[in-house]
Amino acid sequence: MQLKLTSLSSVARSFIVVAACVAAPSVAMADGGIVTAWGRNNWGQCNIPASANSGVSAIAGGGIHTIALKDGAVLAWGNNNNYGQCNIPAAAQSGVSAIAGGFYHTIALKDGAVLAWGRTDEGQCNIPDSANSGVSAIAGGGIHTIALKGGAVLAWGSNYYGQCNIPDSANSGVTAIAGGVNHTIALKGGAVLAWGYNYYGQCNIPDSANSGVSAIAGGGGHTIALKNGAVLAWGYNNQDQCTIPAAAQSGVSAIAGGNGHTIALKDGVVLVWGNNRDGQCNIPASANSGVTAIAGGNDHTIALIRDCNGDGISDSAEIEQNPALDRNLNGVLDGCEIAQDPTLDRNNNGIIDLSEIAMANAQVTALTAQLNCGDLDGNGEVNSADIGLMLVSYGPCAP
Repeated sequence: MQLKLTSLSSVARSFIVVAACVAAPSVAMADGGIVTAWGRNNWGQCNIPASANSGVSAIAGGGIHTIALKDGAVLAWGNNNNYGQCNIPAAAQSGVSAIAGGFYHTIALKDGAVLAWGRTDEGQCNIPDSANSGVSAIAGGGIHTIALKGGAVLAWGSNYYGQCNIPDSANSGVTAIAGGVNHTIALKGGAVLAWGYNYYGQCNIPDSANSGVSAIAGGGGHTIALKNGAVLAWGYNNQDQCTIPAAAQSGVSAIAGGNGHTIALKDGVVLVWGNNRDGQCNIPASANSGVTAIAGGNDHTIALIRDCNGDGISDSAEIEQNPALDRNLNGVLDGCEIAQDPTLDRNNNGIIDLSEIAMANAQVTALTAQLNCGDLDGNGEVNSADIGLMLVSYGPCAP
Protein backbone atom coordinates (compact mmCIF):
# COMPACT_ATOMS: atom_id res chain seq x y z
CA MET A 1 0.00 0.00 0.00
CA GLN A 2 2.82 2.39 0.77
CA LEU A 3 4.25 1.84 -2.70
CA LYS A 4 0.91 2.73 -4.23
CA LEU A 5 0.64 5.87 -2.16
CA THR A 6 4.12 6.94 -3.23
CA SER A 7 3.30 6.28 -6.86
CA LEU A 8 0.09 8.25 -6.65
CA SER A 9 1.91 11.14 -5.03
CA SER A 10 4.14 11.36 -8.09
CA VAL A 11 1.05 11.31 -10.27
CA ALA A 12 -0.42 14.13 -8.19
CA ARG A 13 2.66 16.24 -8.78
CA SER A 14 2.48 15.77 -12.54
CA PHE A 15 -1.26 15.73 -13.09
CA ILE A 16 -3.91 18.24 -13.80
CA VAL A 17 -7.40 18.62 -13.02
CA VAL A 18 -10.23 18.34 -15.29
CA ALA A 19 -12.93 20.98 -15.14
CA ALA A 20 -16.41 19.91 -14.15
CA CYS A 21 -18.97 19.38 -16.86
CA VAL A 22 -22.70 19.36 -16.19
CA ALA A 23 -25.68 18.39 -18.28
CA ALA A 24 -26.08 22.02 -19.28
CA PRO A 25 -22.42 23.01 -18.75
CA SER A 26 -20.99 26.48 -18.72
CA VAL A 27 -18.79 25.36 -21.58
CA ALA A 28 -21.78 24.78 -23.84
CA MET A 29 -23.24 27.26 -26.31
CA ALA A 30 -26.30 27.28 -28.50
CA ASP A 31 -24.67 28.11 -31.82
CA GLY A 32 -21.45 26.13 -31.86
CA GLY A 33 -17.87 27.19 -32.06
CA ILE A 34 -14.24 26.57 -32.92
CA VAL A 35 -11.86 24.82 -30.53
CA THR A 36 -8.45 26.33 -29.86
CA ALA A 37 -5.78 25.10 -27.44
CA TRP A 38 -2.32 26.18 -26.37
CA GLY A 39 0.44 25.14 -24.00
CA ARG A 40 2.26 21.84 -23.90
CA ASN A 41 1.70 19.90 -27.12
CA ASN A 42 4.04 16.95 -26.82
CA TRP A 43 1.19 14.53 -27.49
CA GLY A 44 -0.73 16.61 -30.02
CA GLN A 45 -3.34 17.70 -27.47
CA CYS A 46 -3.28 21.19 -28.99
CA ASN A 47 -3.45 20.04 -32.62
CA ILE A 48 -7.08 20.76 -33.42
CA PRO A 49 -8.59 18.29 -35.91
CA ALA A 50 -10.67 19.63 -38.79
CA SER A 51 -13.80 18.18 -37.20
CA ALA A 52 -13.39 20.58 -34.26
CA ASN A 53 -13.09 23.70 -36.40
CA SER A 54 -16.82 24.34 -36.41
CA GLY A 55 -20.03 23.34 -34.69
CA VAL A 56 -18.54 22.35 -31.33
CA SER A 57 -20.87 22.89 -28.37
CA ALA A 58 -18.73 21.86 -25.38
CA ILE A 59 -15.10 21.24 -24.43
CA ALA A 60 -13.22 19.43 -21.67
CA GLY A 61 -9.65 18.59 -20.80
CA GLY A 62 -8.06 15.28 -20.00
CA GLY A 63 -4.57 14.91 -18.61
CA ILE A 64 -2.85 15.15 -21.97
CA HIS A 65 -5.79 14.84 -24.30
CA THR A 66 -8.55 17.22 -25.39
CA ILE A 67 -12.26 16.46 -25.67
CA ALA A 68 -15.06 18.17 -27.59
CA LEU A 69 -18.76 17.66 -28.21
CA LYS A 70 -20.22 18.23 -31.67
CA ASP A 71 -23.79 17.46 -32.73
CA GLY A 72 -24.09 15.03 -29.83
CA ALA A 73 -20.91 13.14 -30.75
CA VAL A 74 -17.71 13.06 -28.72
CA LEU A 75 -14.39 14.03 -30.33
CA ALA A 76 -11.03 13.44 -28.63
CA TRP A 77 -7.36 13.79 -29.56
CA GLY A 78 -3.88 13.74 -28.03
CA ASN A 79 -1.77 11.42 -25.85
CA ASN A 80 -1.10 9.04 -28.77
CA ASN A 81 -4.28 7.38 -27.53
CA ASN A 82 -2.20 4.99 -25.40
CA TYR A 83 -5.17 3.80 -23.37
CA GLY A 84 -7.91 4.19 -25.96
CA GLN A 85 -9.25 7.37 -24.37
CA CYS A 86 -9.58 8.89 -27.85
CA ASN A 87 -11.29 5.84 -29.35
CA ILE A 88 -14.91 6.97 -29.29
CA PRO A 89 -17.29 4.06 -28.68
CA ALA A 90 -20.41 3.78 -30.82
CA ALA A 91 -22.61 4.78 -27.89
CA ALA A 92 -20.82 8.14 -27.63
CA GLN A 93 -21.15 9.05 -31.29
CA SER A 94 -24.66 10.44 -30.90
CA GLY A 95 -27.00 11.77 -28.25
CA VAL A 96 -24.30 12.85 -25.78
CA SER A 97 -25.17 15.91 -23.68
CA ALA A 98 -22.04 16.45 -21.56
CA ILE A 99 -18.35 15.52 -21.49
CA ALA A 100 -15.49 15.41 -18.99
CA GLY A 101 -12.01 13.97 -18.74
CA GLY A 102 -9.71 12.19 -16.33
CA PHE A 103 -5.99 11.83 -16.70
CA TYR A 104 -6.20 8.86 -19.05
CA HIS A 105 -9.93 8.38 -19.48
CA THR A 106 -12.85 10.13 -21.17
CA ILE A 107 -16.35 10.52 -19.76
CA ALA A 108 -19.69 11.28 -21.42
CA LEU A 109 -23.32 11.62 -20.38
CA LYS A 110 -26.06 10.19 -22.58
CA ASP A 111 -29.74 9.96 -21.70
CA GLY A 112 -28.90 10.18 -18.02
CA ALA A 113 -26.35 7.36 -18.17
CA VAL A 114 -22.58 7.71 -17.71
CA LEU A 115 -20.22 6.38 -20.38
CA ALA A 116 -16.46 6.12 -19.81
CA TRP A 117 -13.54 4.65 -21.70
CA GLY A 118 -9.75 4.62 -21.63
CA ARG A 119 -7.51 3.54 -18.77
CA THR A 120 -9.49 1.72 -16.10
CA ASP A 121 -6.91 0.02 -13.89
CA GLU A 122 -8.54 1.59 -10.83
CA GLY A 123 -12.07 0.94 -12.06
CA GLN A 124 -12.62 4.55 -13.18
CA CYS A 125 -14.40 3.34 -16.33
CA ASN A 126 -16.43 0.64 -14.59
CA ILE A 127 -19.82 2.31 -14.39
CA PRO A 128 -21.82 1.34 -11.27
CA ASP A 129 -25.49 0.49 -11.66
CA SER A 130 -26.42 3.70 -9.84
CA ALA A 131 -24.89 5.74 -12.67
CA ASN A 132 -26.79 4.03 -15.48
CA SER A 133 -29.79 6.34 -15.20
CA GLY A 134 -30.88 9.65 -13.77
CA VAL A 135 -27.45 11.29 -13.82
CA SER A 136 -27.48 15.04 -14.45
CA ALA A 137 -23.77 15.95 -14.33
CA ILE A 138 -20.33 14.39 -14.69
CA ALA A 139 -16.76 15.30 -13.83
CA GLY A 140 -13.35 13.69 -13.93
CA GLY A 141 -10.64 13.41 -11.33
CA GLY A 142 -7.17 12.05 -11.97
CA ILE A 143 -8.09 8.40 -11.85
CA HIS A 144 -11.62 8.59 -10.51
CA THR A 145 -14.99 9.49 -12.02
CA ILE A 146 -17.72 11.63 -10.48
CA ALA A 147 -21.44 11.92 -11.22
CA LEU A 148 -24.43 13.79 -9.82
CA LYS A 149 -27.75 12.03 -9.47
CA GLY A 150 -30.80 13.47 -7.78
CA GLY A 151 -28.66 15.93 -5.85
CA ALA A 152 -26.36 13.18 -4.54
CA VAL A 153 -22.71 12.72 -5.52
CA LEU A 154 -21.50 9.39 -6.88
CA ALA A 155 -17.81 8.55 -7.32
CA TRP A 156 -15.79 5.51 -8.32
CA GLY A 157 -12.25 4.55 -9.27
CA SER A 158 -9.14 5.29 -7.23
CA ASN A 159 -9.99 5.87 -3.60
CA TYR A 160 -6.56 5.92 -1.96
CA TYR A 161 -7.22 9.32 -0.44
CA GLY A 162 -10.93 8.89 0.21
CA GLN A 163 -11.92 10.89 -2.86
CA CYS A 164 -14.73 8.41 -3.52
CA ASN A 165 -15.98 8.32 0.07
CA ILE A 166 -19.01 10.56 -0.19
CA PRO A 167 -19.66 12.57 2.99
CA ASP A 168 -23.20 12.76 4.32
CA SER A 169 -23.36 16.44 3.35
CA ALA A 170 -22.98 15.48 -0.32
CA ASN A 171 -25.79 12.91 -0.34
CA SER A 172 -28.47 15.49 -1.10
CA GLY A 173 -28.91 19.03 -2.37
CA VAL A 174 -25.74 19.15 -4.47
CA THR A 175 -26.05 21.23 -7.64
CA ALA A 176 -22.57 20.98 -9.23
CA ILE A 177 -19.50 18.74 -9.12
CA ALA A 178 -15.83 18.95 -10.09
CA GLY A 179 -12.70 16.88 -9.73
CA GLY A 180 -9.15 17.50 -8.64
CA VAL A 181 -6.45 14.94 -9.26
CA ASN A 182 -7.09 13.17 -5.96
CA HIS A 183 -9.94 15.16 -4.45
CA THR A 184 -13.63 15.67 -5.19
CA ILE A 185 -15.54 18.96 -5.07
CA ALA A 186 -19.26 19.69 -4.80
CA LEU A 187 -21.48 22.75 -4.57
CA LYS A 188 -24.44 22.75 -2.21
CA GLY A 189 -26.59 25.73 -1.37
CA GLY A 190 -23.88 28.08 -2.57
CA ALA A 191 -21.27 26.46 -0.29
CA VAL A 192 -18.27 24.44 -1.47
CA LEU A 193 -17.66 20.91 -0.19
CA ALA A 194 -14.41 19.01 -0.81
CA TRP A 195 -12.91 15.71 0.30
CA GLY A 196 -9.99 13.42 -0.52
CA TYR A 197 -6.32 14.34 -0.74
CA ASN A 198 -5.74 17.42 1.40
CA TYR A 199 -1.98 17.72 1.76
CA TYR A 200 -2.05 21.23 0.30
CA GLY A 201 -5.24 22.33 2.01
CA GLN A 202 -7.31 22.00 -1.15
CA CYS A 203 -10.15 20.56 0.93
CA ASN A 204 -9.99 23.24 3.63
CA ILE A 205 -12.86 25.49 2.60
CA PRO A 206 -12.24 29.17 3.35
CA ASP A 207 -15.03 31.20 4.92
CA SER A 208 -15.47 33.11 1.65
CA ALA A 209 -16.53 29.88 -0.10
CA ASN A 210 -19.17 28.92 2.45
CA SER A 211 -21.90 30.94 0.75
CA GLY A 212 -22.75 32.65 -2.53
CA VAL A 213 -20.61 30.42 -4.75
CA SER A 214 -22.04 29.80 -8.23
CA ALA A 215 -19.42 27.56 -9.88
CA ILE A 216 -16.57 25.22 -8.95
CA ALA A 217 -13.53 23.66 -10.62
CA GLY A 218 -10.49 21.64 -9.63
CA GLY A 219 -6.78 22.02 -10.24
CA GLY A 220 -3.95 19.58 -9.68
CA GLY A 221 -3.66 20.39 -5.98
CA HIS A 222 -5.95 23.38 -5.68
CA THR A 223 -9.67 24.17 -5.67
CA ILE A 224 -11.37 27.00 -7.51
CA ALA A 225 -14.71 28.72 -6.96
CA LEU A 226 -16.65 31.61 -8.50
CA LYS A 227 -18.48 34.03 -6.23
CA ASN A 228 -20.25 37.18 -7.40
CA GLY A 229 -18.05 37.28 -10.49
CA ALA A 230 -14.82 36.95 -8.51
CA VAL A 231 -12.50 33.94 -8.57
CA LEU A 232 -11.53 32.25 -5.30
CA ALA A 233 -8.77 29.62 -5.09
CA TRP A 234 -6.99 27.73 -2.33
CA GLY A 235 -4.59 24.84 -1.89
CA TYR A 236 -1.25 24.34 -3.64
CA ASN A 237 0.11 27.73 -4.68
CA ASN A 238 3.69 27.01 -5.71
CA GLN A 239 3.12 28.67 -9.09
CA ASP A 240 0.75 31.40 -7.86
CA GLN A 241 -2.20 29.47 -9.24
CA CYS A 242 -4.18 30.59 -6.17
CA THR A 243 -3.02 34.20 -6.33
CA ILE A 244 -5.96 35.89 -8.03
CA PRO A 245 -5.03 38.74 -10.41
CA ALA A 246 -7.02 41.96 -10.28
CA ALA A 247 -8.69 41.22 -13.61
CA ALA A 248 -10.26 38.04 -12.17
CA GLN A 249 -11.74 39.70 -9.10
CA SER A 250 -14.87 40.88 -10.89
CA GLY A 251 -16.93 40.15 -13.99
CA VAL A 252 -15.83 36.53 -14.41
CA SER A 253 -18.44 34.18 -15.87
CA ALA A 254 -16.69 30.77 -15.90
CA ILE A 255 -13.72 28.99 -14.32
CA ALA A 256 -11.54 25.94 -14.99
CA GLY A 257 -8.33 24.43 -13.69
CA GLY A 258 -5.15 22.82 -14.96
CA ASN A 259 -2.38 21.10 -13.03
CA GLY A 260 -0.68 24.26 -11.84
CA HIS A 261 -2.67 26.95 -13.58
CA THR A 262 -6.09 28.56 -13.18
CA ILE A 263 -8.37 29.71 -15.98
CA ALA A 264 -11.21 32.23 -16.04
CA LEU A 265 -13.51 33.72 -18.65
CA LYS A 266 -14.38 37.41 -18.56
CA ASP A 267 -16.30 39.33 -21.23
CA GLY A 268 -15.39 36.74 -23.84
CA VAL A 269 -11.68 36.92 -23.02
CA VAL A 270 -9.59 34.14 -21.43
CA LEU A 271 -7.56 34.90 -18.30
CA VAL A 272 -4.88 32.42 -17.16
CA TRP A 273 -2.34 32.51 -14.34
CA GLY A 274 0.01 30.14 -12.53
CA ASN A 275 2.48 27.70 -14.05
CA ASN A 276 3.47 28.87 -17.52
CA ARG A 277 6.38 26.57 -18.23
CA ASP A 278 4.78 25.34 -21.44
CA GLY A 279 3.01 28.55 -22.43
CA GLN A 280 -0.38 27.52 -21.09
CA CYS A 281 -0.84 31.06 -19.76
CA ASN A 282 0.14 32.78 -23.02
CA ILE A 283 -3.24 33.75 -24.44
CA PRO A 284 -3.27 33.59 -28.25
CA ALA A 285 -4.88 36.42 -30.20
CA SER A 286 -7.74 34.10 -31.17
CA ALA A 287 -8.78 33.81 -27.52
CA ASN A 288 -8.84 37.54 -26.84
CA SER A 289 -12.49 37.91 -27.85
CA GLY A 290 -15.58 35.86 -28.55
CA VAL A 291 -14.69 32.97 -26.22
CA THR A 292 -17.71 31.15 -24.83
CA ALA A 293 -16.14 28.26 -22.91
CA ILE A 294 -12.88 27.25 -21.20
CA ALA A 295 -11.29 24.04 -19.97
CA GLY A 296 -7.94 22.92 -18.62
CA GLY A 297 -5.64 20.01 -19.31
CA ASN A 298 -2.50 19.05 -17.45
CA ASP A 299 -0.30 21.72 -19.02
CA HIS A 300 -2.56 23.06 -21.73
CA THR A 301 -5.51 25.42 -21.93
CA ILE A 302 -8.58 25.00 -24.11
CA ALA A 303 -11.11 27.56 -25.33
CA LEU A 304 -14.23 27.52 -27.46
CA ILE A 305 -14.64 30.51 -29.75
CA ARG A 306 -18.03 31.57 -31.05
CA ASP A 307 -18.70 30.71 -34.69
CA CYS A 308 -22.45 30.99 -34.88
CA ASN A 309 -22.80 30.44 -38.62
CA GLY A 310 -20.50 27.41 -38.63
CA ASP A 311 -18.27 28.63 -41.44
CA GLY A 312 -15.04 27.88 -39.58
CA ILE A 313 -14.29 31.58 -39.06
CA SER A 314 -14.84 33.03 -35.60
CA ASP A 315 -17.52 35.70 -35.25
CA SER A 316 -14.92 38.12 -33.89
CA ALA A 317 -12.72 37.65 -36.98
CA GLU A 318 -15.66 38.21 -39.33
CA ILE A 319 -16.78 41.29 -37.43
CA GLU A 320 -13.25 42.68 -37.42
CA GLN A 321 -13.20 42.35 -41.20
CA ASN A 322 -16.68 43.83 -41.60
CA PRO A 323 -18.11 45.70 -38.56
CA ALA A 324 -21.47 46.07 -40.31
CA LEU A 325 -22.11 42.38 -39.58
CA ASP A 326 -22.62 43.26 -35.90
CA ARG A 327 -24.57 46.52 -35.80
CA ASN A 328 -25.71 46.01 -32.20
CA LEU A 329 -22.10 45.56 -31.08
CA ASN A 330 -22.63 42.44 -28.97
CA GLY A 331 -19.97 40.29 -30.62
CA VAL A 332 -22.48 38.01 -32.37
CA LEU A 333 -23.24 38.14 -36.07
CA ASP A 334 -26.60 39.87 -36.58
CA GLY A 335 -27.56 37.22 -39.14
CA CYS A 336 -27.24 34.48 -36.52
CA GLU A 337 -29.33 36.37 -34.01
CA ILE A 338 -32.04 36.99 -36.57
CA ALA A 339 -31.98 33.33 -37.65
CA GLN A 340 -32.57 32.27 -34.03
CA ASP A 341 -35.23 34.92 -33.39
CA PRO A 342 -36.81 36.37 -36.56
CA THR A 343 -38.79 38.89 -34.51
CA LEU A 344 -35.56 40.84 -34.08
CA ASP A 345 -35.92 41.91 -37.72
CA ARG A 346 -39.59 42.66 -38.30
CA ASN A 347 -39.03 44.46 -41.60
CA ASN A 348 -36.96 41.56 -42.96
CA ASN A 349 -34.07 43.67 -44.19
CA GLY A 350 -31.34 41.70 -42.41
CA ILE A 351 -30.70 44.36 -39.77
CA ILE A 352 -31.74 43.96 -36.14
CA ASP A 353 -34.56 46.43 -35.43
CA LEU A 354 -32.87 47.88 -32.34
CA SER A 355 -29.81 48.61 -34.45
CA GLU A 356 -31.96 50.40 -36.98
CA ILE A 357 -33.57 52.45 -34.22
CA ALA A 358 -30.15 53.34 -32.84
CA MET A 359 -28.95 54.35 -36.29
CA ALA A 360 -32.10 56.42 -36.85
CA ASN A 361 -31.67 58.13 -33.52
CA ALA A 362 -28.08 58.95 -34.38
CA GLN A 363 -29.17 60.41 -37.71
CA VAL A 364 -31.90 62.50 -36.06
CA THR A 365 -29.40 63.74 -33.48
CA ALA A 366 -26.96 64.70 -36.22
CA LEU A 367 -29.70 66.40 -38.22
CA THR A 368 -30.92 68.29 -35.17
CA ALA A 369 -27.40 69.50 -34.56
CA GLN A 370 -27.26 70.77 -38.12
CA LEU A 371 -30.62 72.54 -37.75
CA ASN A 372 -30.02 74.14 -34.38
CA CYS A 373 -29.94 77.44 -36.21
CA GLY A 374 -33.70 76.96 -36.72
CA ASP A 375 -34.40 76.90 -33.00
CA LEU A 376 -35.59 80.48 -33.09
CA ASP A 377 -37.34 80.47 -29.72
CA GLY A 378 -34.33 78.90 -27.98
CA ASN A 379 -36.18 76.00 -26.38
CA GLY A 380 -33.69 73.38 -27.66
CA GLU A 381 -36.04 72.04 -30.34
CA VAL A 382 -36.75 72.81 -33.95
CA ASN A 383 -40.52 72.59 -34.23
CA SER A 384 -43.66 74.28 -35.50
CA ALA A 385 -43.38 76.98 -32.83
CA ASP A 386 -40.40 78.31 -34.74
CA ILE A 387 -42.29 78.68 -38.00
CA GLY A 388 -44.00 81.91 -36.99
CA LEU A 389 -40.71 83.37 -35.85
CA MET A 390 -39.10 82.20 -39.04
CA LEU A 391 -41.47 84.39 -41.04
CA VAL A 392 -40.23 87.38 -39.08
CA SER A 393 -36.61 86.31 -38.79
CA TYR A 394 -36.24 84.90 -42.28
CA GLY A 395 -32.66 85.16 -43.45
CA PRO A 396 -29.27 83.45 -43.22
CA CYS A 397 -28.49 81.33 -40.13
CA ALA A 398 -26.16 82.80 -37.56
CA PRO A 399 -22.72 81.15 -37.51
